[in-house]
Amino acid sequence: MSVVGVDAGGTLTKIVYEETGRMHFKTFTSEQQENVQQWLTLLAQNHKLFITGGKAEKWGEIFPHAHIVGEFEAVCSGAKLLLKEENSDLKQFILINIGTGTSIFKVDENGCERLLGSGLGGGTFMGLGGLLTGESDYYELVRLSKVGKREQVDLTVRDVYEAMNSPVPEHLTAANFAKGDASSKKADKLRALTNMIAETIILLTSQASQVLKLEHFVFIGSTLKSNPALKEDLTQFQDMLSYTPIFPEKGAYAGSLGAFDIGREAELSQNRQ
Repeated sequence: MSVVGVDAGGTLTKIVYEETGRMHFKTFTSEQQENVQQWLTLLAQNHKLFITGGKAEKWGEIFPHAHIVGEFEAVCSGAKLLLKEENSDLKQFILINIGTGTSIFKVDENGCERLLGSGLGGGTFMGLGGLLTGESDYYELVRLSKVGKREQVDLTVRDVYEAMNSPVPEHLTAANFAKGDASSKKADKLRALTNMIAETIILLTSQASQVLKLEHFVFIGSTLKSNPALKEDLTQFQDMLSYTPIFPEKGAYAGSLGAFDIGREAELSQNRQ
C-alpha cells in the first residue's frame, strides 16, 4: 500500500505522494479544503495517510485511520531529504521554517531541536499586507512587493545620519514604516513589510547561530514560494553576520514530504517484519 504525506497548515494544505515511480507535489488553499478532503477520501482507499501540521488532529477526525506525525519531526525530516536530493552533504545547520508563523531549529547528527519562533511569517504578510493595501491574493501581494521600494516607507540609517559618517551600513533600517503615510504606494508598503519580516527572522536566527557556531541557514516554508523579494531580503545581511543562505527548491513541501518519508519508512519496516 502506498503512502500520502499531508501537511495540514493554518493557511495551506500541501500533499506529497508517489504514483508510478513519480513524486507529486500539490498545494491547496483553505477554501479548497472540502474538495481536497473528498479527493483524499478516494485516495485513502489504496493509500495510507500520514498527516502533520497545525490542523493534523482535526483532519484525523475526518480520517480516523490516518497516522498523525509530529510537525517538528516532519519538517526536519523533509528538510534533510530535500538537501539530500539536491546533493548536499550538509549535516549541521539552522533550519528556518517560514509558514504562517516562523519556527527556527537546530539540525545535526543527533536530531532536530526547536530553538525559538516568531509570530512574523506568511500570516503576517497576508494579513497585514491586506490591511495595508486592500489586496488579498497572495501572488498579487508578492508581485507588488517585488517592485516596491521600502526606502520610501522605512526610515533608513542614511536618513538619520544624512551627510555624517554612519557607524553601521547606511541601507539598514533605523525604523520600520517611520516614513509611511496615506500617500505611500501599495508596492512600497509591501516591500517594507517583506523586509520587516525578513529582518526579524534573520536577527533572531543570527543570535542562535552565534551561540551554536553554525553558519548555514536553510530556509523552507510556503511563504518563500514564488517570493523573490523575501528571498532577497533574507540574504541582505551576509556580509555583516557571515551566514550562508540555502533555499531548497521544494522547501514549501518540507512538512508533507517529511510526513511522506516517515510513512514510507514505517511501511518498509512493517513489510520487513
